[in-house]
Amino acid sequence: RIPTPTSTPAPSPTPTPAWTVQGPGTLLVPILLYHHVAISENGNPYYVSPENFEAQMNLLHALGYETISVSLLARAIRQGAALPPRPIIITFDDGDEDVYETAFPIMQKYGFTGVFYIVSNRLHAEGFVNPEQLREMADAGWEIGCHSRSHPDLTELDGNALYMEIVQSREEIESAVGVPVLSFAYPFGRKNDFVLDYIHLAAYDSAVGLGWTHEQGPENLFYLHRRGIEWSYDLDRFRSFLPWTEP
Repeated sequence: RIPTPTSTPAPSPTPTPAWTVQGPGTLLVPILLYHHVAISENGNPYYVSPENFEAQMNLLHALGYETISVSLLARAIRQGAALPPRPIIITFDDGDEDVYETAFPIMQKYGFTGVFYIVSNRLHAEGFVNPEQLREMADAGWEIGCHSRSHPDLTELDGNALYMEIVQSREEIESAVGVPVLSFAYPFGRKNDFVLDYIHLAAYDSAVGLGWTHEQGPENLFYLHRRGIEWSYDLDRFRSFLPWTEP
């Protein structure tokens, strides 16, 4: 058909690089850690301003990063799975409502999804996300994980308390939100062998901590390395944390 004067042929979209099977074994996947995406009056390092957060997401998009879930990474490490050429995982701890209000729509703009680690006794607390908001995020492709029941230092607890913090908290989140909870984030990044026993008892398929490397593999499947992003980091410093820094 000959185009009429009012019709313009649509430009061809830029092809997205194909996902290919990676793993099993050790993989290069950066995992970022955020807490608040909001304004801090005193430069609290656990906050990132909305302006800086959007600049960071824009940079990741321009560099060709694509988000995946922790559960997909765990599957790739164990048995191999299709991943994008430049995978990245964007995680948020604690369940603060500003993640839903600010980070969630910014990430949607760039086609990104995240992993949200929730403290179960905050599910109905003021200033934190509620089950309905979490269901909306899960429906949009976000993974919901567990960040304990009350955010203690798990290495200081006995068995009964660990059961509540690690096993029962998972059940509470799954019951409230209606989605499977497969991954755990250690409060303060702290664990020991006793804590790990309860992680396995609860049948999580992975867990995340803190760290500086992008290498994720069988040896750290229950302590995947995450780099915290802080208030004071400018875009150049943020870029320096990434394994792929050119388009």
